[in-house]
Amino acid sequence: MKNDCLLIDIGNTLVKWLFKGEHRFALALDFDSKVLPKAERIYVACVGDRSLLKSLKNTRFVKSPAQFQQFKSAYGAPEDLGVDRFLAMIASIDQYPKQTRLIIDAGSALTFDLVLAGGEHQGGLIMPGLGVLRRSFIQFSNDSKQLTLEKSANNTKDAWEYGTAQMFMSVINQQIESYLEQYGDLQIILTGGDAKIIAYRLKHSVDIKPHLVLDGLALYAQA
Repeated sequence: MKNDCLLIDIGNTLVKWLFKGEHRFALALDFDSKVLPKAERIYVACVGDRSLLKSLKNTRFVKSPAQFQQFKSAYGAPEDLGVDRFLAMIASIDQYPKQTRLIIDAGSALTFDLVLAGGEHQGGLIMPGLGVLRRSFIQFSNDSKQLTLEKSANNTKDAWEYGTAQMFMSVINQQIESYLEQYGDLQIILTGGDAKIIAYRLKHSVDIKPHLVLDGLALYAQA
């Protein structure tokens, strides 16, 4: 890939970009496209607000295909698959060849995708991310990123924080165990904004890949 190619990942919370080997990010709410470097070619993965880049030219928004190199989508309507999930999967195929992979993306949404050693996507799940979960009841709403796995609390604030932490981590561990039981040897890959806080509390070994979507976007741009 040429160094003049700018890669952008627009999520619901963050805008991330890669240019000449340097990763940057900004909050989507505060983002201004003027901070981006000048580039002849721009490839974009967008599951957030596309209008953030309306002032840019030579911009290509990537869509999820039915097939890309080894990758084969499980979706009957492949364009409905989130482009971030597609790109994370093709990056995992490149980085973990000949392995069955479980990709967990913990951002605004919590997603699970399974890709067999041959590149066949087996489908996935979408759930509320930690932030969405903790804002789901107005009377308890908060933006805490703490994952305190206490079993009980003596006040409402902590009871909500501990309860949502238990729910969130339980479902991740349960899904991993279910996939391990079905597929045996499995490479578990964790990405997304909450990846690090989750990894330390998991019962299973995982690889943290913070730039997996941009890694996939780089592969797409090369092709």
